[in-house]
Amino acid sequence: MECSGPPEAISGGPVSISAVVRSTESTYREGRHSPRTRSRPVPTMKDHYDPWYVRLPDGRTIKAKSTASVRHHVEGGHIPLNSLIRRDSNEEWVALVWVAEFADLGKFAGAIPHTLSASGSTAPPRSGVSARLDPLRLQTVGVRGLIDELIAALDSTLTRSKMIPAFVAAVVLFVVMYSAPALLHWFFDPPEWLQLVVAAAFAILVLSVLNALLAKLTHVELSTMRPARSREAMRRFGSYFIHVLIANVLVAGSGLGLIALFHKVPEWTGETLRDGQMGATAQGFIFIPILTLAYVLSALLWIIVGLCWLLTPAIVVEESSWIAGIREWRQLLRDHFGRIVVYEGLALMLGVAISLPLVLAISLALFGGPAAHPIWPSGSGEESTWYVAVLRSALYGVAAAPLLALLPVANVFIYLNLRYEQAPGR
Repeated sequence: MECSGPPEAISGGPVSISAVVRSTESTYREGRHSPRTRSRPVPTMKDHYDPWYVRLPDGRTIKAKSTASVRHHVEGGHIPLNSLIRRDSNEEWVALVWVAEFADLGKFAGAIPHTLSASGSTAPPRSGVSARLDPLRLQTVGVRGLIDELIAALDSTLTRSKMIPAFVAAVVLFVVMYSAPALLHWFFDPPEWLQLVVAAAFAILVLSVLNALLAKLTHVELSTMRPARSREAMRRFGSYFIHVLIANVLVAGSGLGLIALFHKVPEWTGETLRDGQMGATAQGFIFIPILTLAYVLSALLWIIVGLCWLLTPAIVVEESSWIAGIREWRQLLRDHFGRIVVYEGLALMLGVAISLPLVLAISLALFGGPAAHPIWPSGSGEESTWYVAVLRSALYGVAAAPLLALLPVANVFIYLNLRYEQAPGR
């Protein structure tokens, strides 16, 4: 086996952070999951990144980004020499000292081993932006590793540059979602489907703007290992926002439209069966399978719509078109569907948790007690005056802002982990 890590790291010399950053930035936009997704021969992330999976004597499995990382932690006594190692899940576990790259490390056999913590290091692990590109960092494999990524995403989210746009977008979204039905009724009596289309279109527009902005900020931070400024994300904003909007309209918009149609299937089926003058028993035999199929397909479509958060980083990180972004997103779902569903579920739970204090405070202020139902603006007209309704909708938006800020940032971390840090075959 050959090691493709940085020459300075292999020889034991200092690792140049700027070289790592330049290497990572260049490889973000190069390569695909497999040869069938590459249109031209370009260097892949594998040329710069040779991961090792290490099974410690206590049974835990960790991942090192490179041969240099393994050697560094073995020489430091953090990885015991009686550990097992392999490249990916298609290989057998072998003793670490039997591998050619580490055979010379037997001289450290007499060293006092240090015990790794649950996070894979002797010191408390750094989960911030600067740790994201550390070439010697060890990662915990499994669900705990997913949680570490999301904690890093939370650290990156709780900054002024991300929270202010999220609060503005959330307030605008909730106020307009409440006001749109009333405004339409001023001009004419709109059908229900038109109100849904207008609401969905505006939500996709606002969320596309917010997701593109926060994804760009997060990508700049991870590429440069420093806090990003808003003006950096606004450079050429229109060039990638248009592609993000088109991709979300085509995928999320189509999914929401099909969901609305499936919700009408029971009503249409019932009317058709009644017109056919069939017996009650026969109608039940036909209606129940159709109803079950409609519910199952609706649930699957809701999952797909929920996974559309990954569309934005697929476009922003790769600086690609909406067609290439949808293709990349589809490939990720094909290769890592189960892992993505778990990732997104954990991100949603974390987002709800950080929004909960605001939700409770606002519901106590408005209703005198915690709201037992999801807070969402509605044009029911129960409020005494329009400005009270607008104020309540704005407060609902404030409560939802932390969730809307975390999801775009977390999906950049999810995308980078799945796209560049998952070994083939895993």
